[in-house]
Amino acid sequence: MYRKNEIEAFREWGNGYYHFCTDGLKGRDFFYDSSDYATGTILLGLIHTKYDITIYAYSLMPNHIHIILSGKGGDCVQAFNFLRRKLNAMLKRNGRHPLPEDYWFKLEPIETREKMKNEIVYVLRNALEKGLGMACSYPWSSGWLYYSDWSDILNAVPACKVSQRDLLKRIGSIEDIPEDWLFLPHLGLNPYCFVDTQLVLKLFPEPKDLQTALVKDYETFFQIARRLGELSTFNRAEQESIVERLMEKRFGGRTLNQLSEEQKGQLAIILSREFGFTSYQIATTLFIKERVIRQLLSSKELR
Repeated sequence: MYRKNEIEAFREWGNGYYHFCTDGLKGRDFFYDSSDYATGTILLGLIHTKYDITIYAYSLMPNHIHIILSGKGGDCVQAFNFLRRKLNAMLKRNGRHPLPEDYWFKLEPIETREKMKNEIVYVLRNALEKGLGMACSYPWSSGWLYYSDWSDILNAVPACKVSQRDLLKRIGSIEDIPEDWLFLPHLGLNPYCFVDTQLVLKLFPEPKDLQTALVKDYETFFQIARRLGELSTFNRAEQESIVERLMEKRFGGRTLNQLSEEQKGQLAIILSREFGFTSYQIATTLFIKERVIRQLLSSKELR
């Protein structure tokens, strides 16, 4: 069942900036192919027009959705309910199981400029973190929109030439479509129709500014992932980079060989608690037996 207390709380939230994130669908996806993702982009456009929501960045992941937006809390609740109904309809049309009855979303207020930058980077990096594509070229996020003008994409079809029958087939209902919308053969709705790119361009004026930010602040990334209940993953190079930064920041620039056993233990605890490293990742990064790491992390003195 929907969480009535949260619904009432969200409805009290005034106009502001938010990170909107649907729950991850466990064990399966709702976007399976380009047709499903194209439907997803149309749904984002519709929540923009139907519920007075402005979208600044988004990422459609196989089993969840991230959106950086502004609007009122009540509008966000209505937008989620709309998305839930339409995703369920899409799953049903494709012969798949519906969303769980308690399927829900998170809404995180964004109060500062710095937090906005971090949340945008997190959303745009999501595809890279999950191994789906590069942050600025993944077709089902807004990462590719900001510094290239693709607004007149070849083969775009104006809304006046899209029949209600085609729209009904795509999203399961007849909706009022703005006349200036453009539809693309493989991407669904042209994202320029519903994404306000100016906020990102103000925060990251040059492409290099965003590219630099995408080389992530690992600690901030892990904190956001933990808050959203998502798994954070770091590849081998990123693990080594995290250790190098910690060595410089907390151990005076020493090398691993210069650390005492006690200091290596402290470093292992930091990697576990602040970055979510597994005992195996710590062991292979610090060159310590995994059995020793497991004993260290489970010892009563350190709980």
